[in-house]
Amino acid sequence: MCRNFDQTPVEKEKLARLVHAAGRAPQGGNMPVREYIVVDDPRYMRLLRGVTPSFLANAPAALVICTDLPKALEVMGKQGRDILSLLDAGAAAENVALQAEELGVGVSFVRSATESAVKRALDIPERFRVDIIIGVGYKSRNRPAPMKGQRPVVHHNSYGGERYGSS
Repeated sequence: MCRNFDQTPVEKEKLARLVHAAGRAPQGGNMPVREYIVVDDPRYMRLLRGVTPSFLANAPAALVICTDLPKALEVMGKQGRDILSLLDAGAAAENVALQAEELGVGVSFVRSATESAVKRALDIPERFRVDIIIGVGYKSRNRPAPMKGQRPVVHHNSYGGERYGSS
């Protein structure tokens, strides 16, 4: 994950490859309920950052992952619409992160607390939920070192039992 980008525009071909990677992620019911918005116009990026306080990164582009809620309800039911579609969006975002690394660009994930403002800013129809906003750009040379992963707590067979993998 990257939070400090240089302002070199990301090529449309690379953004298209990121969308392709997102589209290869699983979707509940094996039916497409996700749609994407690629944002690379500086005016829209300023607007998106302005209505998304948690969007701390200065990325020059973004990929917005949305779920068509009525379609998700029809295809997967209430649980699919409310829970599984969010998991599916996360899988799509992870595919984007993996593809971005291969393409030499960085990404930053955001879940907007101001979804209605994002919808207005990008003309997203009301039937969609904004699941994840992914900032995309070339990593700045002056960025802080990445955080090191924490060692996971893993239980074996039941919660509170022997720690899995511990000696």
